[in-house]
Amino acid sequence: MKHEAQSPTMPRSEEDDITLKDVILKVFYYLEEVLRNWKWLLLFPIPFALFMMYRTWHIKPLYPGTLSFMVNENDGGGVSGVSAVLGQIGIGRGRGKYSLDKILELSKSQRIIQKALFTKVEIFGKNDFLANHVIDYQNLNEVWIEDESPLVDFKFKNDRMEERYDRMAFKVLYVRIIGGEERVGLFRNLFSEESGIMYLIAETNSEGLTIELLKAVYHHLSEFYVKKTTEKQAQTLEIVSNKVDSLMTMLESTEYSLAQFRDANRGLVTRQSMLRESRLERDVTIIGAMLAEAVRNREIAEFSLKTKTPFIQLIDAPIAPIKPRTASVLISTIIGAILGVILGVVFIVVRRIYWDIMES
Repeated sequence: MKHEAQSPTMPRSEEDDITLKDVILKVFYYLEEVLRNWKWLLLFPIPFALFMMYRTWHIKPLYPGTLSFMVNENDGGGVSGVSAVLGQIGIGRGRGKYSLDKILELSKSQRIIQKALFTKVEIFGKNDFLANHVIDYQNLNEVWIEDESPLVDFKFKNDRMEERYDRMAFKVLYVRIIGGEERVGLFRNLFSEESGIMYLIAETNSEGLTIELLKAVYHHLSEFYVKKTTEKQAQTLEIVSNKVDSLMTMLESTEYSLAQFRDANRGLVTRQSMLRESRLERDVTIIGAMLAEAVRNREIAEFSLKTKTPFIQLIDAPIAPIKPRTASVLISTIIGAILGVILGVVFIVVRRIYWDIMES
């Protein structure tokens, strides 16, 4: 090809400084080169536009879902309750003002995600662990085949995770759901500081998977949080209730012994019989007093348990149908064409620079 364009003569100062005029002339010089080779600008955009169009057509739509709920801070949701729960799963205990983000931190813990993944749910007529649904809809077996992973064709058979491969697969799913340094997870959460409402958000390539994932996480989060927050009060109530049952049995047994003694010694008045009767009556009185105190303590324990139980209220849950989020084919095609034009311009300019260097 004949190189008709010649680099303009650039006036130089004695110090060989680049002036504004030099820059403008150079810009017009390369612009002229680009316009003269405009056919290249048509060649580059076509494959990029077609590639972006093809890629967009084959991207599965994503189904975003949101579940909102709130916790009544006056019913066991204070600092002590949240801190105690988080301390049991290895998350640092907070101090000072009650913070809702600690409950959300709990929702992303391995314990809650594990319980959610091993919940059996039905999606499109198939009842299985949620974990196996994630493997299917996220095409993890294809990923494992490409990576030559030992997890190829793996599926969870139970929720005990006794085998090494079970634990390996769970770690993969946990990162897939929560995300990591190089991956955005399927699940995230946030809360409104003004209203105190918390949100669990999921976005997967299956409508059913999105809905069931959010429901499972919320169910096990609320169940675990309530259980651990009220664990001490529940244990106290159980102990006191067992004491009441034990004293009730003792009182019934002693009363029966007293009645039996009176029947057997009817009409007989001896000092020995009077002493035996007096002791049985005293035991009935003492055990009755102890039972009354135990019943009062049980009522106090029941009241304490009720007042310490946090009130977790579901506000909105995701329901089908969910409007899918899909990429626009037109926009993707335009973006591909623009990238092609940019690369075409870069190619023409770099080629002109190369020729100028070789001819100098």
